[in-house]
Amino acid sequence: MRNFLFFGLILLCISCTTESERFLKDRLSEENFDFTDLKTNNKSVQYNLDKDVQYGIITLNNKQEIKFWFVSHHFMSDKGGTIYEFPNGEKKFISGIHCCEVQFNDDESLKDLSTFKNYLEAKNGLSP
Repeated sequence: MRNFLFFGLILLCISCTTESERFLKDRLSEENFDFTDLKTNNKSVQYNLDKDVQYGIITLNNKQEIKFWFVSHHFMSDKGGTIYEFPNGEKKFISGIHCCEVQFNDDESLKDLSTFKNYLEAKNGLSP
């Protein structure tokens, strides 16, 4: 009975992962993304494209840098999403938020790492 419950929980957790998250995690495990030749979108976001993935660096107002990998909802059956890698190496998937590219219209959200993480949590799962 315990084995049945254990495997049931594993299946439940696997099914909770969105198509976008699985897609991005697969791409990150299979490919090396070159962060040395990035285009500038604005003062805060530098990026490049590799097939269907926009990747780059977000520079917060306090100069901390966060890497990101984004896939648009236009290429997925869900809301799309972004994997963020914070300065300490922690990675976090956030569903939705961005439509066609990573951009932040609210400069206050880029104040510092704590503010940025709070912003992401508040917007997680919102349709672009």
